[in-house]
Amino acid sequence: MIADRYLQLKGELESGLAGLIKLGSEMQRPAEQLDTLQALLRDISEPLLFVVAGEVKSGKSSLLNALFGDEFAKVDVLPATDRVYIFRYASEEKSTEVSSKLTERYLPIPFLRDFNVVDTPGTNTMVKEHQMVAEDFMPRADIVLFVFSVANPWTQSNWEFLDFLQKTWLKNLIFVLQQIDLREPTEIDVIHRHLQDTAMRRLGFVPPIFAVSARKALLARTSGLDKEKLWEESAFAPLEEQIDFIVTQSSPRMLKLRSTFQTARVALDDLNQEIRGFLDKISADTAVLDRLDGILATRREQMLRQTTTLVREVERAYDETTKERAQLLQQSQSWWRSFSLIWRRTAGQQELHSKLEAQLRELMQPQMEKAIGTLEADLRGLWPQMQDLLENQLSADLQKEARQSVPDFAGQRREFSESIQTAFIDILAGKALQERLARSYSQTSISLRIIVAIIIIAGTVAVFTKMQSAVAASALVIAGIGGITAIFLAFNHRRKVLRDYERQLSPKRTEFTQTLEKQFAKAIDSFCAEMAKKFRSLSGICQTRLRRYQPWSRRADDLEPKFAELKSRLG
Repeated sequence: MIADRYLQLKGELESGLAGLIKLGSEMQRPAEQLDTLQALLRDISEPLLFVVAGEVKSGKSSLLNALFGDEFAKVDVLPATDRVYIFRYASEEKSTEVSSKLTERYLPIPFLRDFNVVDTPGTNTMVKEHQMVAEDFMPRADIVLFVFSVANPWTQSNWEFLDFLQKTWLKNLIFVLQQIDLREPTEIDVIHRHLQDTAMRRLGFVPPIFAVSARKALLARTSGLDKEKLWEESAFAPLEEQIDFIVTQSSPRMLKLRSTFQTARVALDDLNQEIRGFLDKISADTAVLDRLDGILATRREQMLRQTTTLVREVERAYDETTKERAQLLQQSQSWWRSFSLIWRRTAGQQELHSKLEAQLRELMQPQMEKAIGTLEADLRGLWPQMQDLLENQLSADLQKEARQSVPDFAGQRREFSESIQTAFIDILAGKALQERLARSYSQTSISLRIIVAIIIIAGTVAVFTKMQSAVAASALVIAGIGGITAIFLAFNHRRKVLRDYERQLSPKRTEFTQTLEKQFAKAIDSFCAEMAKKFRSLSGICQTRLRRYQPWSRRADDLEPKFAELKSRLG
């Protein structure tokens, strides 16, 4: 196929340009930039235009058939005098009458995708109107093949038609001396010299002149017999080389390919720069978020270690309240209060418990508030540090996503304080201790009432048995034993209450400090989780953008070697 190199370059550039347009469209480049690339693609996709002129029966159709290796321009279907035919590609064969002088012929022949071929009426029959139609194609032609027949090379109509044309239209003119198999080589040489001399005299320059046999060239391309011999005898190879040279070296088409390539190259560089810029920003943002995540983890560990110190301080404060609590218990649990269980079962047990709870809360509250305040100060100090890093080290577009309101530290402090108080009450004023003490009070009350009843009965017996001294004495002994037992029970109850409080509060102290540590850790983890959630959200945005840009980056990378190869081949 003629113009193979040009067509290959054009096809590769079209493919690269189409890929570039698709990439630019997905990246939502400005419409005017995409329109420019689309226009360039349409421009270079225009088929090459070949114009063939010459006298009637000079062999124009045979020449076209030989050039393209297909008998698409059949002599018996082409009018000989009054019409210009332009051959174009279509999936179905059809003809369109453009005007009274021009017919567009559409054929499903593959090479017509790349070539539009204009077959003009014979120069020896053309009138002025036909010449005007020819002028519409000559200025745009990539190749003008002017055919002379060896049967009658001396006619003047060809030269008159050439005189009519502007010289600038003839820059890609080629003279083809057709049907050389009808003359002897010496005669061909004479005709060749005649064409040279006449061209210099009439045109002022000598176009390339090739003497060929289109019939033998077509046979060499379509027949299976003696192809090499027929091709050599056709002398067609130099003509094709000249056409290739004009199309690939000196024609405006190659200049257009180079210009289109340069524009596409700049557009690809711009897209690459934008993609690389976004990928670099995403990479930098991801690195910042990873660094922030590491800083947050480090600060979390630091704050957790600090809470251990805070809890130990609360624990020491608890231990310092032991003396005050013991004094209150001793004052509240006198032996006389124990005797009051005779009249009531609780003997102020609930009031005692409330007093202990109130005193412990009063003594511990300042220390807990101090610990809570210290933690809150740490969290308040961490927030602006992290926010400052987010706003100053992230890219501008991700900074917009990072901006949000300051956390509700007051609400968090209140919630944290309430959770500490709840844990404090649940542990130090638990129901288990109250129930155990209530049972102790109830049992002691019942025992004392029984003993008092026995003493009363024994006393009564002693009074009513005055005449029986032995019985009275026994009753008095029993009453005395009852009294001693009651005193013992009262004092034992007091010791038991004090002992139960101590036994209960010592392990509760450990449980409270463990719960306090958990509540501190929960508050820290809650705050850090909020920050980490923000980081994850921003990381998710980065990953979404990365998934968006990575395919574009791969496609741009795929286009790079194609454009690099085109650059070296286009020169």
